[in-house]
Amino acid sequence: MLRIARAISWICVFLLTGILQTAEPAALKVGLAVRDITPDGPVWLNGYAARDHASEKVDNALKATAATFEHGAGERFVIIGIDNCEVSREFMAPVLEAIEKKHKLPPDAVILVPSHTHSAPCLPDVLPAMFTFGPVEKERVAAYGERLRGVLVELVGAAIEDLKPATLEQGKSRAGFAMNRRRAVAGRVDFGESPEAPADRDVHVLKIAGPDGALRAIIYGYACHGTTIAGEEFYQVSGDYIGYARDHLEAVFPGARTLFLTGAGADSNPSPRGRLIFAKRHGLELAGAVAGVLGRPMEPVHGPIRRAFARIDLPLGPSPSREKLVADSQNKDPYIKNRANLWLSMLDSGKELPRAVNYPMEVVRFGNDLTLFFMAGEVVVDYPIQIKREFAAEHPWVVGYAFEVPCYIPTVRILKEGGYEADSSLIYYGIYGPLLDRTEGLIFENLRELVRKVKS
Repeated sequence: MLRIARAISWICVFLLTGILQTAEPAALKVGLAVRDITPDGPVWLNGYAARDHASEKVDNALKATAATFEHGAGERFVIIGIDNCEVSREFMAPVLEAIEKKHKLPPDAVILVPSHTHSAPCLPDVLPAMFTFGPVEKERVAAYGERLRGVLVELVGAAIEDLKPATLEQGKSRAGFAMNRRRAVAGRVDFGESPEAPADRDVHVLKIAGPDGALRAIIYGYACHGTTIAGEEFYQVSGDYIGYARDHLEAVFPGARTLFLTGAGADSNPSPRGRLIFAKRHGLELAGAVAGVLGRPMEPVHGPIRRAFARIDLPLGPSPSREKLVADSQNKDPYIKNRANLWLSMLDSGKELPRAVNYPMEVVRFGNDLTLFFMAGEVVVDYPIQIKREFAAEHPWVVGYAFEVPCYIPTVRILKEGGYEADSSLIYYGIYGPLLDRTEGLIFENLRELVRKVKS
């Protein structure tokens, strides 16, 4: 009897192993939609405090693109890429509420990723200390913001309606124009070009095709600021290099949608920069890198899809005293003055001053083939470097600016070195800081937990 029992056990193990090995990966569906979000008249452009009037002309169209993913078990989420500098939680709150009501997607299943072009319209409730608009400009910004909110809700619905069976493949290349911009000068860190400092020059590509192999969409990403355009073209509406790369790709892959996922390049600028022609050149280089990946054999990406989301508090330094805020409210620098007035208004209305930056992030895993790390804020390059090292087995792709942009997200190294990303950038975000040294550790502690959840 013992021999028979053992034989039956081995047969069961053999049959189960065979079933697991021959089981089909979870079927994937993808739905796509795109809308034009180009402003229809003059509007103030975001990203630079130095501009002193509204846009003058449009060089290339701005787009919003959504890709909805679903696998056989019913897991569904959507990625939205928009040609804009950034969004805030306040701007996105009514959008997420409407999407949940109309399309049954919870807020953590809606991942918006701005391209971070600095040549797109300002939005309401974004960078509160950078802009103080007059009545005309305030109305224009508000009108554009309401239009964009409506487009985003409708766009998600269109992408859900478009859900079709899909095959996914991924690949990677390089583009060389991202340059670390933190340059040590006279014992301090200032803006400049720092070729010896780190930059993430990987170009990630996700190909989406129908069951017949026909190309439906190209999702691609790169870690670099959209800050090429300045000088005489400072007041032109443009997607920067991201928009020009899209134009090239859609010209050579007709019928395919494109969606750009901004990487963690908060301390990288395009090089060279300062002219519109440079943006077009960088766009051509990026499109060439993407097309090169698509022209070679790529790695398949299967389901199932597993997601894990978290919001954590990143602690700030001690709050300033009322005396400090009053003094800053008299500062000659209008941005320091604006920040101080924001905090004084909180005190006067009985609100507690912020002690932390609330920070969302999400990990999305496709089978054992690809793991997307979505991180909010302007994330410096140290994060993707460490993520690629620590989570190499998960095939990571790091995306910054996701969900919302509360401020720059520095590492311990950046905080110790100082400079714009560590300190003065907080002025424009209306925050008294800095973030504390344990910020980096808290983020990685939670990323490890999210990865553990999507692997279990």
